[in-house]
Amino acid sequence: MMLGVTVRSALLVLSLGSALSAANLPLSLSSRKSALNARLQSSSGSQFQIPSPLRLSGGGKKAAAGGKKILDVFDHEINSKHEGQSGNIHVEVWKEAGNIVCEISSTVPGQAWMHWGFAKRDTGWFTPPDQFLPPDTKKIDDKASQSPFKNGKILVTVPEKEAPEALAFVLKKDSPEEWFNGPGGDFWIAFKPMDPDGIGTLIVERESKSSHWSILNRMQLVCENIKAVAESPGGCAWIYTLLRFNQMKLVPLTTNSNYQSKDLAHTQKGVSLALAALYGRYPAARVWARMCITIVPRGGGNGDAIRLEILDIMRRHGIKEGHRPGIEDKFIEEWHQKLHTNCAPDDIVIAEAYINFLQSGNPDDYWNHLKGNGLSWEYMCSIGGGKGSANSGLKGLTATPMHLPQLTDDIKHLRWTLMQVHGGADLDFMIHKAAPGLDGELNGILGEIQHNRHEWWIPGKIMEARRKLAGYLQNEAGHRDALMLDVTLEQWFKINIEKTNFGDCDRGALLDLAALVLENTALSYGEEFWPCLNQLNHLKSEGDQWSETWAKKGKATVERITLALQRQMDEIYTLVQPKAERLGKAMNNDQAYITNFGEEVVRGLPSFCLSQILACLDPQMRVAGNLGVWEQVSSESSGSGEIQVMEDMVAIQGKKNFDSPQVLIVKTIGGIEDIPPGVSAILTRSGMDVLSHIAIRARNQGVLLATCHDDGEFDKLTKLSGAVTATVNAAGDVEVKAGLSGAAAASSKAPKAAKISLRQLTPASKMVVTDAEFTGDILGGKSNNLQALRKATGLPAFLKFPSSVALPFGTCEKVMAGAANTQTTARINALTTKLCGDPAKDQEVLAEIRDAFDELEMVDGLEKELVGACKTAGFSAELTEDVDECFDAVKKVWGSKWGDRAYFSRKACSVDDRSLYMGVLVQQVVPAQYSFVLHTENPISGSKDEIMGELVVGLGEALVGNYPGRALSFVMNKKTGDITVSRFPSKRAGVFLADSTLIFRSDSNGEDLEGFAGAGLYESVMATPAKESPVDYNENKIMWDEGFRNAILDKLLTVGKAVEGAMTGPQDIEGCVVDDDVYVVQTRPQV
Repeated sequence: MMLGVTVRSALLVLSLGSALSAANLPLSLSSRKSALNARLQSSSGSQFQIPSPLRLSGGGKKAAAGGKKILDVFDHEINSKHEGQSGNIHVEVWKEAGNIVCEISSTVPGQAWMHWGFAKRDTGWFTPPDQFLPPDTKKIDDKASQSPFKNGKILVTVPEKEAPEALAFVLKKDSPEEWFNGPGGDFWIAFKPMDPDGIGTLIVERESKSSHWSILNRMQLVCENIKAVAESPGGCAWIYTLLRFNQMKLVPLTTNSNYQSKDLAHTQKGVSLALAALYGRYPAARVWARMCITIVPRGGGNGDAIRLEILDIMRRHGIKEGHRPGIEDKFIEEWHQKLHTNCAPDDIVIAEAYINFLQSGNPDDYWNHLKGNGLSWEYMCSIGGGKGSANSGLKGLTATPMHLPQLTDDIKHLRWTLMQVHGGADLDFMIHKAAPGLDGELNGILGEIQHNRHEWWIPGKIMEARRKLAGYLQNEAGHRDALMLDVTLEQWFKINIEKTNFGDCDRGALLDLAALVLENTALSYGEEFWPCLNQLNHLKSEGDQWSETWAKKGKATVERITLALQRQMDEIYTLVQPKAERLGKAMNNDQAYITNFGEEVVRGLPSFCLSQILACLDPQMRVAGNLGVWEQVSSESSGSGEIQVMEDMVAIQGKKNFDSPQVLIVKTIGGIEDIPPGVSAILTRSGMDVLSHIAIRARNQGVLLATCHDDGEFDKLTKLSGAVTATVNAAGDVEVKAGLSGAAAASSKAPKAAKISLRQLTPASKMVVTDAEFTGDILGGKSNNLQALRKATGLPAFLKFPSSVALPFGTCEKVMAGAANTQTTARINALTTKLCGDPAKDQEVLAEIRDAFDELEMVDGLEKELVGACKTAGFSAELTEDVDECFDAVKKVWGSKWGDRAYFSRKACSVDDRSLYMGVLVQQVVPAQYSFVLHTENPISGSKDEIMGELVVGLGEALVGNYPGRALSFVMNKKTGDITVSRFPSKRAGVFLADSTLIFRSDSNGEDLEGFAGAGLYESVMATPAKESPVDYNENKIMWDEGFRNAILDKLLTVGKAVEGAMTGPQDIEGCVVDDDVYVVQTRPQV
C-alpha cells in the first residue's frame, strides 16, 4: 500500500518511531549539473550518536611509541584439493624506522614456498634485488624467486625509499606439488599508494588496448588496486567508474579471451572481500566502498557447479548436447557454451528471463526481461564468438528458447547456483548468506522483512535491522556479508519509499518521512548527516510547531540538511563524470550513455529521495515562517534592461562597461563577484548573505539584487529574453515584465563607471610601525579607524580590540627595490606592461605577476623591525618564530594588488595602478566562537534607527565570503532595543582557528572610498591557515536558546551604537564574540 497518504503516514510515525526533516535543493539537479560541468572544465526523537569509527582517517593505525605504523593486514584461506586439508595465509605490512616490513605467515600443512617478485602495475613482476631476499631463497628467472616458509613465516624488509609499487606472490606446496592463488588472482601487497591519474591510465590502457582481456582480468585489476587507492577519492572514483561500466555493459565481457567460472568466482570473492575491508579500515572511503559493493557480485561458491549443473539438466531432459542426440534447443546449446567459457553476472538475468518464459510461454517475456535489465540485442549478439570475443564457436546468444516448462524447477535451481557465484544485491540471497554470522534477534527482524517486504510499514523495520547491522560494519577487518546485506536493505528501503507521492503528504507527514529517510542516509554515509539528524530531532522536540519562529528554525534545518546532500552529490558527480568521459572516449561508447553518467549515478543513490522530500518540505517551512518566494538583498526596488541568462558571473568579471542596461538572471553566485557598470538588476537562485561583498556592492551601485527560492519560478525567468523591468512589489516579491521603464527607457546606453582618484601619499620611513604610529598618511582606513576607536571614550567595558602592527605604504616598494630582488622586480614591471585590456589574456598575466611576488626575498632590517614591533604590541614570541611564514603571507597581500577583481575594478574606475599603495595590517587572530558584521544604518529599509546584522559560527570568512547557507540575520532597533531575527543559521561549513596565528590584512589607499565599495578586493592572509569544517547546530545555543542569543545580540546593539557614535557616522563593523567579550577587528564608514 502507498506510504504517502496522510492516515498511513500518521500510522508510520506511531509504529516506526523515526523522526527527522529535510530541505529542497536550492538548484535543480540539472542546474547543479551544469554548474559542476562548468567548474570541471575550467529511533524516535532521541539523540542519535555518531558511530565512532575505529580510526578517524586513513588506513594506518596510529604509530605506537616505537614508530610502527600498520599499513595493511589480511587473511586468506587455502584449501588443498589433493589432501583435503586447509590452512591460512596471514599478511601484515607496516612502516618502521624508515623501512616497509612485510610478514607473511602460513599454516598450510607441509613444506610451502612463496613464489614471488616485486611488481609494477603496468609491467608486472620482476625479481627482487639480492639484498631483499630472505635466507635460502632461490631465483627462478628474471621475474620471480622462491622463498621457503621457516617456522611458518617469511619476512621481507625494504627501505621505504627503495620500495617497489607492490610485492606479488602465489603459494607453492611440495609433495604433491600444488599452487594457490590469492583473493582475485596473485596475492598483491601494495607498498605505495596509486595516484588517481595512474590508476586511470592503467584502466584506460588495459580496457582499450589489450589484445586479450575479459571480465576476469578486469576484476583482477580491481582487486589488486582497491587498497592502493584507499586514501584517494579520485582513485576510488576510478574503481567505481570501471565497475559501473562493467555493470552497464559499456566494456566487453571478453576480448579474445575465455575463462573458467571457478576463476571468476574466486576473483569476484576477492573483490567483495577487499571492498568490505576498505569499508572497515578506511572511514573516508566508506561512501565509495558502499557504491562499489552495490554493483559487484559476492563471489565465491563453486564455479564448476554451474557448468556441471547445466550439463546435468540437458542430459536428464534429453536435450541435444554436441553430437549427443536429443531435443534440439538452440538457446540451451548456446547458453551452455557461454556458461562453460564466459559465465558472468549477466547469466543471472538470462536465467530469470528464461524462467519467465518457461512459466508464461510468451517469448516476449524472455526478451523484455533481458532488455529491461541491460542486455540489449546488440549485447546478446556480441556474446561468445562475436566481435571482440574469443573464437569459442559461439556466435552470440540470440536464439529464442523452446517452451519446455518441465525445465522450470531445474532452471530455478540453476539460478540459485549462479547466485552463489555472481549474486549480490538480492534480498533473499543476502539474508540467506549473512544469517550464520548474525545474532538471533537480528535474524528474526530480517525474517519479518523477508516475509512482509511489500507492506507499508516495512521501511521502519528495515531501519531497525540497519541500526543493529551498524555494529557489525565497524569491524576493521571488514564484514562482507553484513555490508552487502546492508546495501541491499538500503536499496529495498529506497524502493519502498519511492512508492510514495510526496506531494500528497501533509507537512507533518513530510517532516516525519524526512526524518526516517535522513536516518537511512546517516546510517549509510555517516559524517555530517548524524549532526543533521540530531538537529532535526531537536527541532521536532520543540513546542509550538509550525509557528513563525519555529518554521524559521525549520527552514534553517532544511537548508543545513540540503547543503550536506549537495556536498555529497557534488563531490561524487565531479569525481565520476570526467572519468566516465575519458573511459567512454577510449572505448568509443555511445555519448548518450556518457553525457548523463554522473547524473544517473547521483540519482541512483538511496539518499537522492531525501532531496525530493526536502523539495516538498521547504515551501511548507517558507509559508509557515512567512518567508516568501523572493528575498531582497539590496535596497533598490526596480531595475530595467536587456535580459541575460548565465550560469555564473565569471565571464563578465573584468568587463569595463555594458553598452546598454542589463538585467542578469544568474543561477550561481559566490558572493565576492564584481558588478560591471550597466547592470541594473541581478536575480539569482543562490542564497545571499545580506552583508556579503556582492550585496554591499549592489547597494553601493544602485543594483537590485534578489534571490528566488523556488525552482519553478526561477526556471520561468531563464526562458525570458529581450528588454524587461524587474520590480519589487508590496508583498516583497519580484515581478518581471516585458519592456523598459524609468531611466533605462529614456536612454539606450548604460551609465559609465564613476572615475575614482586616489590621493597622493608619502611613503613611510619605517618598514613596520606600531599602532601608536598609525596615521592616515602611511596607512589606510582599517588601521586608522581601529586606532581611532581605541582612543575613543565611553565604550562598553566588554568591547575589545586586537593588538596591531602594520607594514605601511612604501614597505612593498622598498622590498622590491632591494638588491636581492632586482630580477624579480624587473620581471614584475615587464609583466605589467603586457596587460592589454583583454580580460582572458590579462588574467594569465595577472597570475604570473602574483606568482612573481611570491619570489621576493626579505630585505635587511625587515625581520628585525617586524619582530620588534610585534613584541612591543604584546604578541607572544611564538607567533613570529617562523618569520618566513609571516613574510610569505605579507607577499600574498601585496600580490593581491594584481588580483583579477582588484585590477579590473580599478580599470573600470580609471584608477592608475601606480597610485595604489598596499599597506598591511597585522593582528593576532581572535579565536572567535561567533563572528558578525553590523551595518548601523539598515541598508535594506534605509532606517537610521535600525542596525542590521548577520552572525556565523566560527571565523568571519564564512560570512563575508558568502559560504553556502545563511547566517543568523537580525534587525535591532536603536531606540526601543527590539530584536527581530529574520533568519536562523544554516551554513554547512564554518572556519575555525587551527592554532594561534597572525592575520595579515590588506590596508590599501583604494578601499572604502566614497562611491566605491572596495572591501574584499584585496587579500587578507593568515600565517597559519584556518580550517574549514562542518558546523553542528544541534548543540549550539545560538540556534535554540533565546536567552543566550538575545544576550549576545544586546551586546552587539550596544557595540553598534557606541562605534557609530565614536566614529560620528554609520559604520560597517566586523567583529567576533569570545565568551563574554566582543571584539571589533575593523570598522569603516558604511557605503
